[in-house]
Amino acid sequence: MSGLLFLGIIIIGFGLYLALTNRGIVGDPRSRMGSKIAIIVGIIVVVISFVAGSFATVPAGHRGVVLRFNAVTGTILNEGLQVKLPFLDSVVMMDVRTDKYEVAAAAASRDLQDVRTTIALNWRLEPNRTAEIYRTLGMDFVGRITAPAVQEVVKQVTARHRAEDLIVNREMVRNEIADELARRLQERGIITETVSITEFQFNATFVAAVEAKVAAEQSVLQAQFTLDQVRVEARQREEKERGEANARIAKAEGEAEYIRVVTDAQVAANKAIGESLSQEILQYILLDRLGDDIKVMVIPSSGQGLGLVLPELKP
Repeated sequence: MSGLLFLGIIIIGFGLYLALTNRGIVGDPRSRMGSKIAIIVGIIVVVISFVAGSFATVPAGHRGVVLRFNAVTGTILNEGLQVKLPFLDSVVMMDVRTDKYEVAAAAASRDLQDVRTTIALNWRLEPNRTAEIYRTLGMDFVGRITAPAVQEVVKQVTARHRAEDLIVNREMVRNEIADELARRLQERGIITETVSITEFQFNATFVAAVEAKVAAEQSVLQAQFTLDQVRVEARQREEKERGEANARIAKAEGEAEYIRVVTDAQVAANKAIGESLSQEILQYILLDRLGDDIKVMVIPSSGQGLGLVLPELKP
């Protein structure tokens, strides 16, 4: 806009020059009209430059840092059309949208293994601190603050853990790096949104050792699985045999109980029959069944018993 102002001043000067040079010339209205037009056009250009220089448009996702004679005033302009002092104030646009920074970092673990890590950082500027950031860091805040902080934090956190733990506890390591980075960058007005560890790289010797250990652990697990399977099958056979034995015992006990019940019933029946047969009935049955050749019967004098049957003796 300063160029437009200078143009207007030049046009006004040209109009004044025409007016002064034509002052003594009589009867030349075109020259006088041309000087007036030049002065009017120059004034219009100057007014337009002042009006245009009084406004600044801040794009979406940005903040405007106001400079006065190249000094930071501390005023921060929000998005949209904003007012400023024409020709005295200039505006520097600061992007406050989320940006990504990805870098490879080398470090050493607690057991002195060389580790290479790739870190992906999503960050953004704190909008209310853009004036401070520009004053202290300028526009190269990534190179001055973010990049050194990432390298230092990765080395610091990696040194706390063994190389094997970096693989096993990857999420915990990521959280430690994220927390430490957030604390450091927040102090300088940079907000850390997410931190990702895209990969860990180790030397070939360590990788071979890890693979051998994993293979050994898998062999142990396979052997343990086989042993457990044998134990399960043995228990199953034992349970099956125990069940079959119990079934045979139950069957034998059932048969024994059946025999006992039948025997008891037979004894009871015989006893009932024996009690129902009196001495007279028995003698009657005996006499009824004697043949014709039986003529003699010896009866005990006591009256007890059935008597002795003797066949007849023929001469």
